[in-house]
Amino acid sequence: MTLTQLEYILAVADTGSFSQAAQQCHVTQPTLSMQIQKLEDDLGVVLFDRTKQPVRPTSTGLIVLKQARLVIQDAAHLKELINENKGELTGEVRLGIIPTLAPYLLPLFLKKFLTDHPRIQIRIEELETQALLEKIRNNSLDLGLAVSPIDDVNIAVHPLFYEPFLVYFSKTHPLSDKKTVDEKDLSQGDVLLLNEGHCFREQSLSLCRKKSQSVEGKNFSFESGSLETLKKLVDQGTGFTLLPYLASQDVKDKKRLKMFNNPIPTREVSLLHGPHFQRKALLKALTSEIQESLPEEISLKKTSHQKAISPLT
Repeated sequence: MTLTQLEYILAVADTGSFSQAAQQCHVTQPTLSMQIQKLEDDLGVVLFDRTKQPVRPTSTGLIVLKQARLVIQDAAHLKELINENKGELTGEVRLGIIPTLAPYLLPLFLKKFLTDHPRIQIRIEELETQALLEKIRNNSLDLGLAVSPIDDVNIAVHPLFYEPFLVYFSKTHPLSDKKTVDEKDLSQGDVLLLNEGHCFREQSLSLCRKKSQSVEGKNFSFESGSLETLKKLVDQGTGFTLLPYLASQDVKDKKRLKMFNNPIPTREVSLLHGPHFQRKALLKALTSEIQESLPEEISLKKTSHQKAISPLT
């Protein structure tokens, strides 16, 4: 068994095709097929069902592929760990980030982090929380930026900061003149929400206490995958939406942004990783860069006037 053989079977699993896997690995298809056949003979198992298109792993193949991914990653990380011990950050990092963080947090720290660490390559995926967690579990991601707590003892959680919620009202909304708002003032019938699957949707619903109140004159409902779309609809005079603090920074009419009364609803944003992640120097550097990039209004520790809102209710 060789690392090359393991790389070949992972390429087939990822592409679903022997020909595409060969192209990805820069070898001929006969060479790749021969090496995979040799690995199957050595193990005494069939790893792929070749009768299906795309090619699918067998049940035994799934077990082998999961371990193969760990072996390949550990081999790649070995040199990176040695370099980190010398004070150098190198290699590839696969980072997942949820959509309500990505457009607002990444521009704050990413450019400087890459400038400070030019030998690091970051591959970033924007994913909803459950998909991000699943990719950490199956070792398809090294790190995740998401909202905690996370109900999984195998995922390590490193809190970074505590981001308050704000309410963004349309100009004509009856609550738009209030200095601050209370959860009992907000109606579920009047709020614009993200789609199912976004944890911020459930957090928003949990903060709107007037659950059964209908809104006079409202003749449509709308759910979006983007906070930017919700903000634009509010600008057109439709209801209100809830925003995490970073997503509110480009709002032009700040008067329509309202803080909550104490205790202020807040979400805990954390760096996540699985049990096999060993790159502590990278984790420390990324944590420091993110925290130093944040506006001073965002606290790094939970305070007594904040109330944490669970990401999954």
